[in-house]
Amino acid sequence: MKSNRVLIAIVAVATVIATTIAATQIQLPLLQQEAVAQNATTTNQTAGNQTQGGGAATGATIAGLTQADFGPVTDNLNTARESLQTNDTTATYSAVNSAELELFGLASGQGEQFKPLQDSVDGIRDALRNNDTAKALQQLNTADVELLRITQQLPPEEEEGEEEE
Repeated sequence: MKSNRVLIAIVAVATVIATTIAATQIQLPLLQQEAVAQNATTTNQTAGNQTQGGGAATGATIAGLTQADFGPVTDNLNTARESLQTNDTTATYSAVNSAELELFGLASGQGEQFKPLQDSVDGIRDALRNNDTAKALQQLNTADVELLRITQQLPPEEEEGEEEE
């Protein structure tokens, strides 16, 4: 019963967000362009700062995972971006939730290594709730940077053919 109320509240918020975005559709592309331009600088600075100094610890902390394990998270974040750019906040919210579920499965027992990525995913959802599309896009870009930071330190998935030869 409680989950139905939560679902109804989420749908209601998504409907309000979608209506508001539709009303401001002319301004949205300008906000997205500005957010992307601002985020390009921030992303480069963030990536440079975070990749210095934690590589060995990260590899040890998330042992047993490969880059391919993060494919569903990447796919869901890409879907969220596409949905956000087409003003479909309901689909964006759904994709963000799916990314978080995938991330939760991967992060189980891995320590604090995924916290920056989780914080970015939470930031996307908060921005959507606040009808702040530009902030949601910025948080989505930050999540992409965090995901890249993690996956660059992991081996690619081993192919079955390599093991048999």
